[in-house]
Amino acid sequence: MMRSSRFFRIFTLFFIVFLTFASAQSIDAQNGHNQRQLDERLAREFYYKKDYEKARDIYKNLYDNYGQAGYFNQYADCLILTGDYDEAEKAYKSFLKKNPNNWKSHVDLAYVYQQQGDNPKAVKYLNKVIKDVPDTKNAIIEVSNLLRARNFNDLAIALFERGAKNPNVNYNFYLEKAYTYNSMLDFENATECYLLFLKEKPEQYDMVKNRFRVMMMYDLNGNVDDVIRMALLRKTQEEPENEEFASLLMWYSLQMQDYELALMQLKALDKRGKGDYENDIVTVAQIAGDNRQYDIAIEAYDYVLKKSGAGVFYVQATVGFIKNSYAKAVAEGNHDKKFYENLSKKIDDAFENIGFTNDMMPLVLVQADILAFELSRYDEAKALLNRALELGFSPRINAELKMKLADIYLLTDEVWEATLLYSQVEKSMKNEPIAHEARFKNAQLRYFIGEFEWAQAALKVLTAATSKLVANDAMTLSLTISDNLEYDTIGLKRIAKADYNIYKRNNNLANQILDSVVAYNPNEVSLPNVFYRKAKIAMNAGDYELADSLYKRVYLGYADSYIADEALVEDAQLLENQLNRSEEAMECYSKLFDYYTASVYVAQARKSYRRLRDEQK
Repeated sequence: MMRSSRFFRIFTLFFIVFLTFASAQSIDAQNGHNQRQLDERLAREFYYKKDYEKARDIYKNLYDNYGQAGYFNQYADCLILTGDYDEAEKAYKSFLKKNPNNWKSHVDLAYVYQQQGDNPKAVKYLNKVIKDVPDTKNAIIEVSNLLRARNFNDLAIALFERGAKNPNVNYNFYLEKAYTYNSMLDFENATECYLLFLKEKPEQYDMVKNRFRVMMMYDLNGNVDDVIRMALLRKTQEEPENEEFASLLMWYSLQMQDYELALMQLKALDKRGKGDYENDIVTVAQIAGDNRQYDIAIEAYDYVLKKSGAGVFYVQATVGFIKNSYAKAVAEGNHDKKFYENLSKKIDDAFENIGFTNDMMPLVLVQADILAFELSRYDEAKALLNRALELGFSPRINAELKMKLADIYLLTDEVWEATLLYSQVEKSMKNEPIAHEARFKNAQLRYFIGEFEWAQAALKVLTAATSKLVANDAMTLSLTISDNLEYDTIGLKRIAKADYNIYKRNNNLANQILDSVVAYNPNEVSLPNVFYRKAKIAMNAGDYELADSLYKRVYLGYADSYIADEALVEDAQLLENQLNRSEEAMECYSKLFDYYTASVYVAQARKSYRRLRDEQK
């Protein structure tokens, strides 16, 4: 019993000693773990603060104590960042003896050679290294990414090419090569690789499209746009049955506002009969029309009308075709009565075939314009609009009809009927854009009849209108009134009377009134106003050379005038569209966005400039 008790005491004592020793070891281990964490944190802080020498010493100590590759990478990186390339070379060589398959260190050692000024040695070394890279997709991508990270892009491409040729790898690396070429600013090869990838994986259409969008977004000199365009044109010609290439070219054309090319592609796709592209064609027509490319819009609507007859898009195409035909004639200053009589007849035929529906209301407005402003059939225009108003369409449509009726009342000198209708629209539509337009037209009416204070009060509110064009028109008219009032009220009345006659197409009388301003009221405010208005009259008469010279008198002789930017953009459009002098038009657009940066026309000028530049290439 005593022996058993003694044994128990010895065992207990031994167990206590063991526990004490284990606990001490555990505490030491914990302390060591805590110290390691502290060292890691401290090294990171020094590294991020760019105190690389202090970070280097701590990482070296951590690597010596724990032998982890991560510590070595940080240590060696600090050596490179401090410019200690000789020590970095020694470190990498020592590390690679123990870790011969550490691809990162191989690439980093080559980078050290390069930083030492021996690029041939770096390339020679890497050529040896990449021969040992396993022929697997993952290994090739891993090493190529390491090469790219150190800007050895050519070698990354070479490695991708080697892998693509190996049937065991069974992967072409098109996407990876595209990324690499892109980083090298080799946009031609990047684009080619993206398209090869798309051909291989057509389901990745959206991804490739987004990559092109990013490339175009960061294109500073227009090189990428040209590369993508030429590549897509070539691919669609080589592989006309590839719908992804054709769709991509159509998308690209819309991005570049090349609506002619977009329409060509959509028509080609539609004719193959593998899908219904009429909706897309109508969309392109709408966009082209909104951007004043009327010929393209007309061609698109005509294609839909001829193809589908009275199909789903018949009404939309009919309205679009006629609206753009009219808009083109107005833009070109066409006053041929025969043309407008034929167009008016087409509208009557459309009403007979389709009826007076919601969708046909735009043609009511066009017909009223033609009857009143081009054919002087005022009563017919008013009757047409009143008939439409009696049918009880939506408030929005009724507002548009009333606005047009008011325009015609103003044309026939029925001023108070016109102002009543403008006021009704403004009140009924409140803060809608059309209400701002009605207020502006009412202010313009008051200006025409010489009620300048009334006009100024309305225009002051409109300068903050939501529509930039209305706000700009309001500002221009407001400045016309205020600046001329300071110089000569009689001169302002004459300019206002000339404007009213221009509105009524009494151009000869308007010219005579403007000549009287030059003779009796010339000053630095009135003269640019006179020359600008005489340019508009010359445009309406088709005397484009005279219009060009008058616009130039405004923006060259009175560059600080508030209408100089309008004269510039209108002369640019005249030079481009009527006189076919694209280089001079580009100079005008360039001058506008260089010197009139606050102008509402800057965005339009930039787009037009780029389009003309691209057309010349």
